[in-house]
Amino acid sequence: MQLAHRVALNGVQLDSIDSRIIIKSVEEGAGKESISAVSRASGSGQRITGRRRDTLDIVVKFSLNIDEADMQERSEALEAVNRWASAGGLLTLNYKPGRQIRVILAQAPGAGDPWEWTNVYSLTFRAYGVPYWEDAAGASVRQQGVSSGSLTLGVNGSAETVMDVSFKNTSGSTVNTFSVTAGGKTIALTGLGLANNATLTIDHDENGLIRMKIGSTSVLDKRTAESADDLTVKPGAVSVSFTAGGAGTIQVTCKGRYL
Repeated sequence: MQLAHRVALNGVQLDSIDSRIIIKSVEEGAGKESISAVSRASGSGQRITGRRRDTLDIVVKFSLNIDEADMQERSEALEAVNRWASAGGLLTLNYKPGRQIRVILAQAPGAGDPWEWTNVYSLTFRAYGVPYWEDAAGASVRQQGVSSGSLTLGVNGSAETVMDVSFKNTSGSTVNTFSVTAGGKTIALTGLGLANNATLTIDHDENGLIRMKIGSTSVLDKRTAESADDLTVKPGAVSVSFTAGGAGTIQVTCKGRYL
């Protein structure tokens, strides 16, 4: 039976575990937002000094189309669901094609009385590191054989997101400096020692934390004190400028995030 709601973790559909699982609904929370503000020096009102989203919950409700007399089968089917959910990972929905969200299992369903065949069970998934739906594949632009310049990248989504950057040195000599600016923020690195044909990568891990590497070696310590913590950009056409201590191929990529 083709269900209206289909839910997958790491590509494995919930209803593929047992054909008697009926997904009743998927309820997406509003997201837990934190806003900080300070009072103005004079007059009424406050000035917003920071805004962030902390978590996002997604609740999957399902029932088991198993006769109440088959209590052992009902119990085993529920255990199989919990086993599927317990590892967490990339959650996808059939009605959000091309989007994903990384979650953990925040609350498994209680078994209740297996005799009650009408029971509706709830799985609560929670996103922490990146509490947004985001594109599974990012949009990219690149330029070759350049040591400085600018690019324009179309960023999808409805929420602020982060930019990934790679720079492959093709100058024939060592490149020691690189800087990139986007969304009014700049990250600059010095003393890189980026060898010819080696690649500098500025990207993010599965929890949304920034990384800076040449091969497998971290170069976070090469970032200047004045650099931004991250390259955060808003949806729309984003201008990106860069300079490097030699010519190479630059590529910038963004995965759109959605409120």
